[in-house]
Amino acid sequence: MCFKKQGVRSQKSRSWLGSVLLAMAMAPAGGVAQKFLPDDPIPLDRDDRNIPAPRRHKLSDYYDFLQNSFGSPGDRRPRTAMNVNTLGETPDSAWFTNRHGRRRLPIDELVRGPDRGSGPADGPWKIVKGKNEGVTPGFRIEDSRGDRYAIKFDPRGNLEMATSADVIGTKFLHAIGYNVPENYIVYFWPGRLELADDATITDTLGRERRMDRIDIQQVLNRVASVGDGSYRAVASKILPGEDLGPFRYYGTRPDDPNDVFPHEHRRELRGLRAFSAWLNHDDSRSINTLDMLVTEGGRQFVRHHLIDFGSILGSGSVSEQKPRAGNEYVWEAGIAFTRLATFGLWDRSWILMNYPRHPSIGKIEAERFRPELWKPEYPNPAFVNCLPEDAYWAAKIVMAFSDEEIRAVVNTSRISDPRAEDYLIECIRQRRDKAGRYWLTQVISADNFRIGAGGLHFEDLAVRYGFLKAPPGYVVTWYRYDNARDRKVLLDRPREYAASPIPILAEAGQGRPGEYFSLRLQRRVEENAKIPKAAHLYFRRGAGGLELVGIERDE
Repeated sequence: MCFKKQGVRSQKSRSWLGSVLLAMAMAPAGGVAQKFLPDDPIPLDRDDRNIPAPRRHKLSDYYDFLQNSFGSPGDRRPRTAMNVNTLGETPDSAWFTNRHGRRRLPIDELVRGPDRGSGPADGPWKIVKGKNEGVTPGFRIEDSRGDRYAIKFDPRGNLEMATSADVIGTKFLHAIGYNVPENYIVYFWPGRLELADDATITDTLGRERRMDRIDIQQVLNRVASVGDGSYRAVASKILPGEDLGPFRYYGTRPDDPNDVFPHEHRRELRGLRAFSAWLNHDDSRSINTLDMLVTEGGRQFVRHHLIDFGSILGSGSVSEQKPRAGNEYVWEAGIAFTRLATFGLWDRSWILMNYPRHPSIGKIEAERFRPELWKPEYPNPAFVNCLPEDAYWAAKIVMAFSDEEIRAVVNTSRISDPRAEDYLIECIRQRRDKAGRYWLTQVISADNFRIGAGGLHFEDLAVRYGFLKAPPGYVVTWYRYDNARDRKVLLDRPREYAASPIPILAEAGQGRPGEYFSLRLQRRVEENAKIPKAAHLYFRRGAGGLELVGIERDE
């Protein structure tokens, strides 16, 4: 099925225009409207307009689980992502900044990630708040510069596991384009910790009280130590701005006029399913997101973040990942009742999976990994809505990470066992290739279009990465396109070309400024073979020649 794109537009008044776009996108198909505007394709979504300060929203993790496991929040109708531009790409915004998928980052930028410093300053760390309740104890500290960090540890028996996962996940997701905290691996001795005069801690009953030295020791007793009396941790720098609480993966934030696209229909949130499958980020739920009210250039607006990557790859944060992670939701009625009906005689095949023993990285594998079947802890409305084009967009970015770049990112986590590190790198590499092999072949993978000497140049990504054989050629059909009425008029019979580049039809190459043309590109197949899907390209004649302004892919 091919969905007509309703791309984001530049705007003078983001709130009213966003509402108009949303209404247009939700309207039934079939109405006649101008498809492309003069400023298409839009590279930037200006959702950073000055707004009144929103209120902090709280979210119950238990309510979120129950609502998503036993309900169906959000709009589940299959429709194209609403915030893509006319090229099918995600414009930069307060949610996402195109990085490695648009411009290959140098190794030093990849390994630096979001970090802008070197972590907490030398000298004492003053504890301003402690956390001893639940399963993830830790501290919030202030260093000698006045910077604040959340200090998070590894579970006992798995030194390096959660801290490594947190740093690796941060670096990859930042390179992909998401807003994430600065996370640093740190080693320290307990004597470095001091108590602020007003330091508090939340006890096991959820009550806040003054913190003392005994509380510090109780936290340290529950986490892994290096062995010489020191501790390894992740120092996660507190995000700038005012904490507004997490965002949901559906609907919009009602007190943010810039938030106009339902979250379940945002390309970067749908595509996060593919990134999460690759990195086994099964804890990708609302509680691990954070909206911050920031002030830049005299404007205050909401910036949206992903946080807490201690439960990613082979780490379950407080223990090794369970075999269920990525294979099954926490609650699936069909599976639960089948086991009950068979008195436990039937079970899932992944239960018997054997993992190599690497305490520093936990449990992760690539052999049985199937990206299309991967699942988070519980249903996520944006993930449920992920269409082939959303996953294709994400898979292009996943495949942009070379073996060398994957190794460089993993090296930043400072895993001390080289065998564990090599195994983890190989898992990430194999899972990358499986994600690419599946999602790059669900739609036509012709991409990276440009007009140059000889005509229209492009790459077939599935062929480039070795997932498909090069076709015997491509079938090309040119049309004149009526932008005002969304109509095509055939200009020439379909023609076959062996490979890129495709010659520009003379009538299109000599058109008047402002004229539009369309090209249908399809892989040629042998007789009786399955007919492949096509890409539909739209060009506008500008002062400098033809400009690519739109891409649609059959699904």
